[in-house]
Amino acid sequence: MTAKILDLRHEQSNPFPAKKKSDGSTIATSKVVKGRTFERDPATITGIVVHQTACVFGPSNDIDRRNRRALGIPAHAVAFRDGTVVLPCPLSWYLYTSNDFNQFSLGLECEGQYPGLLDDPKTPKREDETTIWKGASRTPLDAQAIESFRSALTRLYEEGRSLGMPLQYVWAHRQSNGQKPSDPGQEIWQSVVLDHAVKVLGLKTQPSLTMRDGRPIPRAWEPDAQGSY
Repeated sequence: MTAKILDLRHEQSNPFPAKKKSDGSTIATSKVVKGRTFERDPATITGIVVHQTACVFGPSNDIDRRNRRALGIPAHAVAFRDGTVVLPCPLSWYLYTSNDFNQFSLGLECEGQYPGLLDDPKTPKREDETTIWKGASRTPLDAQAIESFRSALTRLYEEGRSLGMPLQYVWAHRQSNGQKPSDPGQEIWQSVVLDHAVKVLGLKTQPSLTMRDGRPIPRAWEPDAQGSY
């Protein structure tokens, strides 16, 4: 099972498009200097931040339109569940995607709505239901989605290293944003980060590291972690 890499960087506008709000105002999605998205020094970029999109993109009958939605997602790679990985902008671009990790990281968005914790059958509480973003329905994490997410992370790692980025670490978005404790979730952390980024690519996690209101990696996600969910 091989992911399809779709490089749309030639279609991207510069600066990266601001996010439009329902009231007509906009939110900046990148650091802009002299009318252009700021490009970081590759030597300063040391890690990859993994996110979940907390939604499934559509329409399912228009894959080309769906893929091009990635051009408006502030991330260096967007991995869709069907095995398509979209590269929407240069890896050097300073995007507002990972809070205090922005300056020295690459951002990976993984399509889907996943719970922060898997259900523990020994407890009466359904951890998977109570730790999903805004109580939405859970997206199954199947083999095709896992392969897509792993391929996207591998592409960021390999291309980043070829550009002179000393990538050493992989972080969860929850470590820099305490309002998103389920980002990217136990399933993605274990199947994509621990089983692939760490074991295969040789990247390291920093479970106790937090930025501002961020939360450490919980013990349920990683054996050596000391944090609570």
